[in-house]
Parts: sequence; C-alpha cells; structure tokens
Amino acid sequence: MTTIVRAHDVARTEHAHAAELLRPEVEAMRAQLGWLSASQWLAPTDCPRWSVRDVVAHVLGNAEVALAPDLLVLRAREGEQRYPRLYRLDAVNEMAVDAWQDRQAGELLAEFAPLWRQVIGSLPGMSESVRGQTFDAGYPGSLPVAVGYVVDVLLTRDMWMHRIDICRATGRAFEAHEHDRGVVEQVLRDLDDTWQAPPLVLELTGAVAGAWQIGSGAPVATVRGDAVSVMRMFSGRAQPELTVLHGDSAVLGALRDARVPF
Repeated sequence: MTTIVRAHDVARTEHAHAAELLRPEVEAMRAQLGWLSASQWLAPTDCPRWSVRDVVAHVLGNAEVALAPDLLVLRAREGEQRYPRLYRLDAVNEMAVDAWQDRQAGELLAEFAPLWRQVIGSLPGMSESVRGQTFDAGYPGSLPVAVGYVVDVLLTRDMWMHRIDICRATGRAFEAHEHDRGVVEQVLRDLDDTWQAPPLVLELTGAVAGAWQIGSGAPVATVRGDAVSVMRMFSGRAQPELTVLHGDSAVLGALRDARVPF
C-alpha cells in the first residue's frame, strides 16, 4: 500500500541545510555539461529564445547574484531599459545571458564548478538582513519573494529544471539522483500553500515516485503522472498526460493550471 504524504507536512529547506541540497545538483549539472558536444551547446531549449549555452549563462548568472545580491538590483534596473517589454525577472535573466555572451562554451564550463562552489561556501554566512530583502519578479499577480527563499529553495530548483531542459534539447535521458526527491517535495509544499481547489492525491512515477496529498480535507481524487513531466507542467513548460485513478476528474483543470516558482 502506497504511503500518502501530506505536502503541507513537508519540512521547508532550512537555511543551514540549503547547501546540502544544492551541492549534489551542482555536481549533477557539471557532469551533464561535461558531455555536451559543440553542436549541443547551440541546441534550442524549451526556454523561449534560449539555446543550451544561454541556459548555462543564465545559471551562471544566478550564481553571480547569489554571491553579490546587489547585482540583482543593478540588473533589474538595466534590464528595464534594455528589455522594456519583458517582465522584470525575465529582463534580469536576459541581462545575465548578455553578461556571458562573449565567452566560449568551454569557458562557461570552466567557470561553472568554481563559481558554484563559492556559492555553496558562502550560503551559511549570508546575513539575515540580506536574506530578508525581497524582489518583485514583476509577473501579474505574483508577490515579492525573499532572497532567503531564493537561495535556500529556488537556486537548486531552477538548476534542476534547467538540467531537464538540457536533456530534452540534446536528446539525452534525464539521469535521476537521490536529491531529486528533495527538490520535488519542496515544489509540492509550495503548491499546497497556494492550493484553492478541492484536495487530491498526486501520485508521481518515474524519477521521483510517491504519493502526496495536496490541500486539506478528504481527497476527492487521485491523479497519477510522471514526476518530471508534472514538474515541467508546474513551471509552465508542458501539459503532460495525467490519469485520474479514481474520483472527480474535475480537479484536473486546477492541477493543470497550477504554477509554482522555478
């Protein structure tokens, strides 16, 4: 019998342990970048406008901001001027890609591990005053997020999703790792926090298998889907096949419409 975990009961990633989840993801991404061919660096991804190389530049940009949070404010200000039609966070991301545009793929690869090791080493010492600062992504209906949440949760989550993007762009199967479960469970915790539809059980298969209850009260349905595909759905990238094992199929609409920050 499958054990059902209440997503609300999933513990938040504590700041003291954030590096423990980030470290294996950095290593997984570094290993993945190591086998890319010259042509694969140029392959288009599921991220609009971005090649694999651009995705890696964006991830390096995240590391730069984690090491110097004031850079986020600077890139937001400059991004509003250079990319006035984009939402604030999208413009910031484009500024990061631009910052690495003159570097060759080999240079990006060489910079990746050292830069992210600096981030991992610096996280425990990040002051509460910096962690308490907020950033407004500028998306309609979104609320400002604390820098602490970004470094504790989103740095790992974002890199994890981009690792999937690179796999899809290059035709390589996603390689599962033990820490994937921690990433997925934090997504489900965030989903539960904003869930307004009737409660359901979400049964995931594939890279991260298990069952989680979303919402409080008696579940009205159990829905099954592939873990990676469902996470891509919550990021706005895909609409995967979902199976209602039993219960009210009307919950599918709310599940497909749900979005979680990545």
